[in-house]
Amino acid sequence: MTPPQQVTSIQGIRYRLGAELGRGGQGAVFAVESERLAVKLLHGRSPQLRERLRDQLAMVARLPLDGLAIARPVDQLRPPHVGYVMELFTGMVPLRSLLQPPKGVREVTQWYLDGGGMGRRLRLLAHVAEAVSALHGRGLVYADLSPHNVFVSESTEDYEVRLIDVDNLHPATTTGHLIYTPRYGAPEVVCETGFPSTLGDAHTFAVLAFETLALLHPLLGDEVRDGEPELEERALRGELPWIDAPDDRNRSSDGIPRDLVASPVLQRDFQTAFGAGLSTPDRRPGVATWAEHLHTAADQTIVCPSCSGSYYVVRDVCPWCNARRPDCVFASALLWDPCHATQQRTGAFEVDAGLVKRDGKVRPFSRVVASIRQSIKLTERVTHGTSGSSPTLLLEFAQGRVTVKPLCKGVILISSDGKKRGALKQAVDLQIVNTHIPYRIHFGESNELHRVIRLDLHKGAA
Repeated sequence: MTPPQQVTSIQGIRYRLGAELGRGGQGAVFAVESERLAVKLLHGRSPQLRERLRDQLAMVARLPLDGLAIARPVDQLRPPHVGYVMELFTGMVPLRSLLQPPKGVREVTQWYLDGGGMGRRLRLLAHVAEAVSALHGRGLVYADLSPHNVFVSESTEDYEVRLIDVDNLHPATTTGHLIYTPRYGAPEVVCETGFPSTLGDAHTFAVLAFETLALLHPLLGDEVRDGEPELEERALRGELPWIDAPDDRNRSSDGIPRDLVASPVLQRDFQTAFGAGLSTPDRRPGVATWAEHLHTAADQTIVCPSCSGSYYVVRDVCPWCNARRPDCVFASALLWDPCHATQQRTGAFEVDAGLVKRDGKVRPFSRVVASIRQSIKLTERVTHGTSGSSPTLLLEFAQGRVTVKPLCKGVILISSDGKKRGALKQAVDLQIVNTHIPYRIHFGESNELHRVIRLDLHKGAA
């Protein structure tokens, strides 16, 4: 499809098209010159199809999309074109920019690290899963998820995501149309034995997650890529084992080793999604499960001071440069229950008396780790146990101290002896004593049920 230089909306506004931003199974997205807008042009090869697409866009305009990480449509196009104008967020690039290095790049590993490495990819994928899960929570199916219509922050310091392609959204209670981007459709959609659904979205997301982390498609092994087109069709229909299946007929010699980029929990999720999940959709991990497990995996990564590569803290050496693991700080999220606390005086906290125990021990609900010279932001997900993504606490770890800065109200700093230090309103430096940081950070008063962040120093690998 050769794009026009200009299109007109039903409101009579003319838009000049700029660079192509992405292309999927149903059309292409173009930037609008000199404006923070984009235009999606849909393929409508017959009058009947064009009319159906216009009806679909009118339906999408009525959907409840407020508050979602999605570029909402703001206007439809006039005939002869079929499509719509949408919001465009500056400083963002398609997810596909993280899946394959540009031509001319020789050091793929360095390119991978320069894009934020594994840790950033895990966090971005968690936010994508949250965005799709939020759609599902409103009874909607995305239907055509692909690396072309997921946009992420261009800056490697940020983790924003937006879904930009909404013309295929439909209520989960309806069947919708058999629409997908090649290589990203769920097997039941590719085989035309089922319709797009939340479980289909879960399959497509699993493919995106695997590609983003390992840099190869989970269903396309060496023989499939080098063989006849029929082999690829069979693989995408779920008729061949996936590349990491015990049956090694479809093995791949490419990509980043999975134990390097996927936690054991994520590896099990991939095995389920591309094992039993290929033929049995209800066995697939849902996108909400992916969001939880990806966040947890990202929480367990540290940044190597030598090469700036990120890796899982359970490793003794950096897998990218073989430097020894440095000192780290663990921020463990615990639960404070006033019913368990014994107060010696008003406003005083016992050290651990009020912390809820499981199986006789104080066990964290979650744990975030930071290495030397690493700055991390804890969010409501960790400090309050909610699904919120607003930052609540900033931790900066340097040799011998941790700087703690509150990013929300109601933060209370407590010393190891239980003496209340008062509300934490500005950044403070906490000195390390031996191998322990003697502080607890409470997100509530002593008479309230709330979470506590305990800071512990873990020495680097010998």
